Amino acid sequence: MAFREAIQTRWRQWLDRRIPPASEVTLGHKSIFILPTRTGWLFAGLLLLLLITAINYQNSLIYGLAFWLFSMGLAAMIFTFRNLAGLVLQAGHVNPVFAGDVAELPLRLSAQKKRLHEALVIGYPDDVSVVADAAAGMKNNVNLSYRTWQRGWLNPGRLRLESCFPLGLFRAWTWVKLDFRGLVYPQPEYVPFVFAAGEAGDQIAGMPSRESGQQDFHGLRPYQPGDSMKIIAWKQVAQGKGMVTKEFDHDEGASCWLDWESLAPAHTETRLARLTGWVIEAEKRHWRYGLRLPGTEIAPDNTEVHRDQCLRALALFNLTGGEKVDD
Repeated sequence: MAFREAIQTRWRQWLDRRIPPASEVTLGHKSIFILPTRTGWLFAGLLLLLLITAINYQNSLIYGLAFWLFSMGLAAMIFTFRNLAGLVLQAGHVNPVFAGDVAELPLRLSAQKKRLHEALVIGYPDDVSVVADAAAGMKNNVNLSYRTWQRGWLNPGRLRLESCFPLGLFRAWTWVKLDFRGLVYPQPEYVPFVFAAGEAGDQIAGMPSRESGQQDFHGLRPYQPGDSMKIIAWKQVAQGKGMVTKEFDHDEGASCWLDWESLAPAHTETRLARLTGWVIEAEKRHWRYGLRLPGTEIAPDNTEVHRDQCLRALALFNLTGGEKVDD
């Protein structure tokens, strides 16, 4: 296992030197690899058999057929290579997604010198590939799918682009690392708000301040871990009806703080997931909510810009240089 990992590391380092990561890449002889396909190897075996037969029987007709097929195979190799050569790949803007969701990566393909690139298969390992063509002077845009797993800046790695055009005898391919700049928010975990009094009458996590208006009783729901003792329906508990929690309708414009410390002693990623869920829920309820993280405080607001600012802070929390979180 260690040997295999060492080989993979050396392979990635070699690729980084030969095909450096960039937001735009033009394919050339240094970045294109080509080998026969399975059909191509069978074709080569047929040529060898024909050549042996021609030598054995000294048959000029078989000689001619063998050399004609050889020239056709050589032409196929050149055309397969040229089908990728000169192709320009440009990464587009990626909309933010939550960890676990599939990100749509916009890729623009451009052809140079009025050339046509056909039957291009593009995709990431373990994700769905797309087939596209690229022609000079035309907009050739495709969307690649990539399933995200970790919060932070999107880092999908290298995509594979290949083609067997025109005869399927050879496969030309490349591994390109495009700089798709996009943010991956923590995967939200929806848990009940933790109700705890804070300074100056504010509430630490999700409870609207009393200044925002009256809270109307909405009904009862089963108790969930994390519910405050203050909102448990003790009367029903005393009657033997089990643990139930009171629910209230909160006014729009209510104010709350979503506080890191209110989720102690949960693990860092668990806290971030729950805070992300609270941000989404607070926005749905049209609350004015603020976010408190170690070293960061975002004042209460209820705009889309504010929501994105909070989610960005959660996505990049404790990440050096904005990279993705380590496994």
